[in-house]
Amino acid sequence: MNIYYQDILERIRLHYQEMTDTEKLIARFFLDNQKKQDFSAKILSRQLHVSETALSRFAKKIGFSGYREFQYMYEINFHMPKYTNDDVVQKILDTYQKLLQGFNGKLEMDKINAFCQSLSKAERVFIFALGSSACAASEFKLRFMRLGLQVEVIDNPHLMQMQAVLARPEDLVIGMSLSGETREVLGALKAAKLRNVGVTLITSNRRKQLQELFRHVLIIPSIEGLSLGDNISPQFPLLILTDIIYSCYMGMDSNYKTALLQDTLSAIQAEEPNDRIVF
Repeated sequence: MNIYYQDILERIRLHYQEMTDTEKLIARFFLDNQKKQDFSAKILSRQLHVSETALSRFAKKIGFSGYREFQYMYEINFHMPKYTNDDVVQKILDTYQKLLQGFNGKLEMDKINAFCQSLSKAERVFIFALGSSACAASEFKLRFMRLGLQVEVIDNPHLMQMQAVLARPEDLVIGMSLSGETREVLGALKAAKLRNVGVTLITSNRRKQLQELFRHVLIIPSIEGLSLGDNISPQFPLLILTDIIYSCYMGMDSNYKTALLQDTLSAIQAEEPNDRIVF
């Protein structure tokens, strides 16, 4: 089994509960199938007693443009050489290395420093994110709360819209979307911007329209398919940027922020039980 095939199966499992009964029937077929056959929409619709339109809806629900694209990616498993465990490990390591090289000398540090200034002035910080980006946002929250910032991660589309309306000009709203195409996040950022709230989008999408729309955009390196979780976690470049922002932010007033960090760490340690077992 190759890693592309594994990724498709994970996508199906991820969206399974959102599917209609017909889509679940199609999903179970692809999850259980182990043999090569004709996967064309015409043949499969007859075999499963579903319409070709249902196959298209199924493919779109798990992130493909249509059934034809899904079919092509699914069939790769039956045409490509199988990976050994060593091959998989090496590919993962190569992917990490490629992303790390993308950070080397290619970050716009002036924008990062300006972002740190905005962080230091914000009364409250709200991060809008979904999926893996929301997981990375939680790490951002943990890191910066230890430095005294009031950070809240919002990963519910409805709550994003409400918070965008309630945000004040002295707040800072951050949107995390690796693809730069998460409609819920972009829509909430636009709503906050209309209320004169400072907004920053963190993404790997270099489309000029995004930079014109939000003005403050932090671009991170990426590779094709990263947002789908192909080889490695999509959180990786977001976490690297978090480390960089954290270090720059600490450097702005290191003595004061180090004292805050020590205070929060001391508070955490004070809650730990004293009766530790000694071996």
